[in-house]
Formats: sequence, structure tokens, C-alpha cells
Amino acid sequence: MKKKINLIFLLLIPILFFYACVKDTDFNQTDDIEVTPVLELDFLFFNLEAENFLDINTGEYNLFVSDTTDYTFLNDEFTADNLLKANFLFKTTNSLPVSFTSQIQFLNSNNEIFYEILFNSDSGTINNPTLNEFTQTIEGSQITELTQADRVIVSITASANVDNLEGLFNFQSKTTYFLKVGL
Repeated sequence: MKKKINLIFLLLIPILFFYACVKDTDFNQTDDIEVTPVLELDFLFFNLEAENFLDINTGEYNLFVSDTTDYTFLNDEFTADNLLKANFLFKTTNSLPVSFTSQIQFLNSNNEIFYEILFNSDSGTINNPTLNEFTQTIEGSQITELTQADRVIVSITASANVDNLEGLFNFQSKTTYFLKVGL
């Protein structure tokens, strides 16, 4: 009896393999496949102290500090065609008793400004620094403007003189890029 059950079982397994549920594969659907990668990257970061506002040529303090960075990451054809959205997260920690305005400008090689971000950071103290966060989302037609930039200028403007002040202004930022790539 046991041999009959084993024989029946042995015959049923190959039959089940041939009659398994298999749907016809439509390879024309590969045109509908989309991959949506998300990239998180550090963007800009620095620390400023009062002496960073000192003009080396004149020996006097300015209210303004600026730096330029290359930004060629987004200005190729592939990215321009596939970038859906960009989220910029800015965090500042300020232990100086002066508030600051941060200005981030995206420019091309002809110094044309394609996009600009502005935000403020509240004043703080060494014992009680302030944490400020600002988020900017860029999407739609503004994405095209962003992908045409090849340089970023970040400018920090103090609300009052920083001469002989103690403390630190810490600037950190991160960008999340959302892409849509069709295969």
C-alpha cells in the first residue's frame, strides 16, 4: 500500500509542474517600468566666528561673508530630463548675539541667477545657542532653473557689527533629490 501512495505521489508531482498557474508574460510592458531613485547628499557646511567677518585688506569688520562653490552636479541632460523634485534642508546653530540672513544663489557661468533661497537665523548666546531649521522644496518649472546652474554662492549677512563678539555660527545643509527614470 505504501508503494502505491509513493508511486501516485511521484507521478502527481511532474503533472503539477506542467499545470501550475503561469500567466503569459507581456514583454511590451517593459516600456512602462520606471525607477525612482532618491539621493541624499550633504550640500553646504561651514563655521563662522567673528574674525571671519574681518576684511584682510582694510582690517575692518564687514557685515557680510560670501563663498562660491561649483555646482555642476545637476546641469547635464540626463538630470535635467529626470529630476522631479529637490528638498533642501538648512540647519544653523548660532551662539553669537547677532542674527544672520543666509542667501543661497544658483548661477550659471554668465552670473545669471536661476534660483535663490533666503532665510534668517535668530541670535543666540554661548550658553544658549539657537537652532534654526529651514526647508525649501523645488519642483515643477523651478527644477529646470535649478538644473541650469553651475555655481552656488552662499552669503551670510549679520544684522549688526560682529567686532569682538564671542561665539560661533554653524551652517549645515543637506539636499534630497528625487529622480524618475524610465527604462
